[in-house]
Amino acid sequence: MDKVFEIRSDLLKLRRIISQMRDLVYRALNSTHLEEVNNKRVYFVDVYDHILRLSEMIESSQAITSEIRDSFVSLNSHKMNTIMMILTVISSIFIPLTFIVGIYGMNFDYMPELHFRYSYFIIMSILLLIGIGMSCWFKRRGWLNLK
Repeated sequence: MDKVFEIRSDLLKLRRIISQMRDLVYRALNSTHLEEVNNKRVYFVDVYDHILRLSEMIESSQAITSEIRDSFVSLNSHKMNTIMMILTVISSIFIPLTFIVGIYGMNFDYMPELHFRYSYFIIMSILLLIGIGMSCWFKRRGWLNLK
């Protein structure tokens, strides 16, 4: 990308130079005081035509560099969106699990399910089902098919 910016900078410099040359040749062609120009008018018209074509080539090259820059920005934006989607999926799976684990980590003595013999296995099963269920849901929506 640095090369594109360098080329764009060079094109801007060239455009300024060509613009000054175009103005100079135009003034020479339209001047009545320069006898030498009037004698070789055909050559000066040819030079002026070449300068105009160079100017057009520079403008089209600038448009191409702008398109390259826009494509680069678009590609980076797409990569960033993919990364954000991955982080969103991971967060969406683990936030409910963290909430449930947080409730059971509050050290209350009077939680009835704490004294039930199979409560640990039930809570672990619920956490596993939520994780698997959300993963399947995201996979069905196409959010886990990242390439």
